[in-house]
Order: sequence, then structure tokens, then C-alpha cells
Amino acid sequence: MTIPLLKKLSTGLAATMIMAVGSSMSAGNAGTYFSYSVTDLGTLGGTYSEANGINDAGQVVGYSTINTPNNSFLRHAFLWENGKMTDLGTLGGKSSTAISINNAGTVVGQSDTSDDPNGGGKHAFLWSNGQMTELKTLGGSFSYASAINNVGQVVGDSSTSNGSMHATLWQGNTVTDLGTLVEDTVSGARGINAAGKVVGVSSRTEMSPNAFLWDNGGISQLGSFSVAMSINNTGVVAGFRRSDNGNQYAVLWQNGQMIDLGTLGGTSSTAKAINNVGKVVGSSSTSSGSPHAFVWKNGIMTDLNQLLPPNSGWELQYANAINNKGQIVGSGTFQGQSRAFLLTPVRVTN
Repeated sequence: MTIPLLKKLSTGLAATMIMAVGSSMSAGNAGTYFSYSVTDLGTLGGTYSEANGINDAGQVVGYSTINTPNNSFLRHAFLWENGKMTDLGTLGGKSSTAISINNAGTVVGQSDTSDDPNGGGKHAFLWSNGQMTELKTLGGSFSYASAINNVGQVVGDSSTSNGSMHATLWQGNTVTDLGTLVEDTVSGARGINAAGKVVGVSSRTEMSPNAFLWDNGGISQLGSFSVAMSINNTGVVAGFRRSDNGNQYAVLWQNGQMIDLGTLGGTSSTAKAINNVGKVVGSSSTSSGSPHAFVWKNGIMTDLNQLLPPNSGWELQYANAINNKGQIVGSGTFQGQSRAFLLTPVRVTN
């Protein structure tokens, strides 16, 4: 599955464990802390899975490799709920991936199409009630859906008839080109909130990204922010900025100000998602250079691996989404195998 240039800027339960651990994430009462139970979401028969989205009902979407006779690397979009992972299929091609799910259980992502099963024809899809539907493009041959809100508005990227990539909004049967910032040539939408405000990235080249906010037909730049990945219902935006030395750092955009979230001791970090109470998740390099999943709240970035039992068998690497109940999904390794995970908060009182 090819990931767009702009994206680059950016079965069973094998183990469920609960452990009380102290952390900097205090609940406000002395001796009360939040830890997490962790669930291995399994695979669709292959050796790898990654979770990309979660709704408030705890339904999880992502992709998993499938079992093929020649061990070729093919992956299919999945929906996981109540301990079961379901293959959502494709648009007739070989591979697909699910990126986001809303509270109605509608899923969006990207799939190979039947007109080019070898991987050239990749289109955004919407999956609902067992049916995967191809979303229209802006006249080109490529599209990618990255987010859906609870009223069914979908955003992502689409190629135009002249080959440019533009941020796109799908609403019912209407496809809207969100345009680019002045002098930019390409753009991609990454997040949308309940009010229909859209965030993403607009750029002339991969090395000159500018975060944007699209609201009611108008597109504007978000300061020196590089890529906006997610926006919550209060209008707070999460993403990352790119520094002069080429590293990138997780940031928030709130009340016209950019807030640097820091790192876990390494040289780079990326914020992927924010929920409505302002909790942010993403990934950061550590002092050893390895990627670790993090949660950020009230000025504190915490390594999610520190909130698991020392001998859990997990290394949580990428946190990709968080719902309004605080459940987090992403990918890491469990006993050496690459797996999608689900974290559920656990309140512990000493």
C-alpha cells in the first residue's frame, strides 16, 4: 500500500494485562493514578497489524497482513470489536488500509482498485454496514481518506485532472477541493472536527510544509506549524513543526499560539491525535533513538511504556489515535511480533 507524499510528512487476545503503576499522570487525589490495560488485537492471519483509529464505543480500525500462499506482503483493512477482528476487504485490488472510524461505525481509508490490482490505482473508500464504497476523486486517479467526523464528513487527499494533489472534503455525493495556501501547489487534509473545521498541510515541496485550517470555505495558515494532524471539538490542533536542522517536534495550536510538547529525551516527536479533553498521543524518539508511544496532558509528556508492567512483553512504539474515554490505539511489538494494541485507562487507588 503506497502512502501519499504528504502522509509521509506525517485472532484473539494474545495478552490483556492490568498493573497498578505510579506515574506523573495523577488523577488529582493523593494516591490515585492512571495506568493502562493493554490488549493485543491480533492479525488477519499474517504476521503484522497496526491500529489507526478508534471511536468512543471502542471499535478499532487499521490494517493487518493476511495469510497468503506465497507469503507476499498483502494487507487488508480491519474492524476490531469485542475481541474479534473483521476483514473489510478491498475495492477489488490486492490491499487496503482503514484510517478512521466515527461513532456510527463508519470507516474510511484507502484501497487498491480493480482497474489496477498491482497497486497503481488507489482510491479512498467509505465502509458502512458491510459495504465498501469507492469515493470520487477531484478528476485524477488517486485519493486517500484520512478522517471522518460524527456527521459523516470525510477528509483526505485527491489528485486533480492536472495531476496535482489537493486536500479534499467528501460530504454525501459532493466532493469539494479545499485548495492550497497561496503559492503552494499541493495539499492534504488530515483531520476534521464536529463543526466541519479541517486541518492538514499545504506545500510547494516536501521540505516546505505549512499547516492549514479550512473553515467554512476559507483556508488559512497556522503560524509556523508544519503539519496539522488532528483538531478537536474545541478547536485545539495537534501536529508537528519541522526545525531548521530537519528534526520535527510535536506541537499544539491553541488560541493562536503554538505550544511545543517536547520529546521523550530524543531529537524528534510527532503528535498524531487529540481528544476533546486535550489529551494528545503520538510518538517520540527516546535518548537511545528508539520510537516510543506517548500521551501528553497539562504540559507533561509521558512514555506509555512506563504505564505498563515492567514484564509486559510490550514495546509501544506508535500511538495513532485516542477516543474521548481515553482509550489509545497504535502499534508496537509484543514478544518480538509487530502488533496493533488497544490501551484502556485503569484507575488505581493506593
